[in-house]
Amino acid sequence: MKLQSTSSPHRTARKYKSMSETTLFDTSYEQRKKPLLIQTLERLRPIYSKSELNFLRIDSMSREGLAQRSGRGFVNRDILETVLGNLLECVAPGSHNAPHLEHQKRELAEAIEEVADQLYAMVAQSFLAVKDETLLDTALETAFSLLWELPRFKSRALWNRFASLKDPAVWDAYLLHTGISREKLAAIDFRSQIDTAIQERTFEPYQDFLGTLNLAAVMDYQLQLVGSTYPGWRVLFYHDVAHALTRSEPPEESPDIHRVPVPLLPRAISELAGRYYQADLHPETQIGDANFLEHPHRGVTTGQTGIIGSGCVIYPSTFGGLSVKVKQRHPVIGDFVEVGTDTSLLGPVQISDYCTIGTNTEIYGFVEIARRCRIGSSVVIGTIRGASDHPGRIYIGDEVRIGDGTVIENTSEMDLIIPNRAQIPARSHVANDGFGFPRYIT
Repeated sequence: MKLQSTSSPHRTARKYKSMSETTLFDTSYEQRKKPLLIQTLERLRPIYSKSELNFLRIDSMSREGLAQRSGRGFVNRDILETVLGNLLECVAPGSHNAPHLEHQKRELAEAIEEVADQLYAMVAQSFLAVKDETLLDTALETAFSLLWELPRFKSRALWNRFASLKDPAVWDAYLLHTGISREKLAAIDFRSQIDTAIQERTFEPYQDFLGTLNLAAVMDYQLQLVGSTYPGWRVLFYHDVAHALTRSEPPEESPDIHRVPVPLLPRAISELAGRYYQADLHPETQIGDANFLEHPHRGVTTGQTGIIGSGCVIYPSTFGGLSVKVKQRHPVIGDFVEVGTDTSLLGPVQISDYCTIGTNTEIYGFVEIARRCRIGSSVVIGTIRGASDHPGRIYIGDEVRIGDGTVIENTSEMDLIIPNRAQIPARSHVANDGFGFPRYIT
């Protein structure tokens, strides 16, 4: 079923009184909310099992509290933390909230209505904070557009948790205590099975593989371990919410709903996620799913125009910009890329699928790295403004291997091309020979 708009075709804004007299939850709000809520619940009911509904805990808030303005008018951080926790409960019931019994919303309809009220208040407050009352009639639809995407968010959160099983630490002391030896585990390639499951979009390859090892019960425990204690999938969920609030196109399967980018709120969500986990993901960064952020509390930074694919493993690193112009100025990362600790990718760098970037490596400027390359640790690759104000790019072909400590730089206007399957020894210094070919400097 398509989510139907409740605003007039021309979306003429209602006339609101002064800020002190504004009422967010009036009779008109209730009338417009009812059909949206009915349609949304029809969409959401099938995605929850009976067990999940038993675990679902939504913390309620008074409407007076939601309508209370703070500072220059924006919703306060305490309310935002509560709403984000409730949304996290919606995608992973039982993973966040344990409110007092009198505040629990046990029925799905009651829970989703509570979250809808909270989201609407935050969105409406955001428009009021920038004194854009013309968009207040859009606030309700924008809030419901996010609820309409809960099935997608729920799936993405599950795949992000599953991707975290690439961490060898999910084979913890408890599992080892059951009789699995470290020597046996060391000889098994679990990551390839997990990547296959991600590619096929089914957990069966990993489950079947565990079954052949008489470890069929392991996956449930590992997912519980990740869901309970790992921060990366939570960081990515907060980003999903923030990113959705920057969008203007209709949600998937609901072309009739109207939404607009929300001011202030997406950045506030990303800042809160940064405060929780020290991962600074710009809300406009495009990020796929089935990604594993390893130790994000050591610092992961992405920029506004950055793109990250699916199936990646990202250690503490920086995906930053070099330009102050409004253009593509941040890295574009493909699928199944691994980025090592303390790595900096700066500017319009492009990393293709299945590449590995070693620790403490810096890649900057107009650099394109093709598929299945392996870049060692402490490598520097970049385009430099030297004799030319507009240096050519560096293009590294498929399946190139670059040894530790290597420096590759291009100061020429001509592109520097490293051919497919080239092997560059450790601690090499490579420059452009003036004709686009690599020259080794001794």
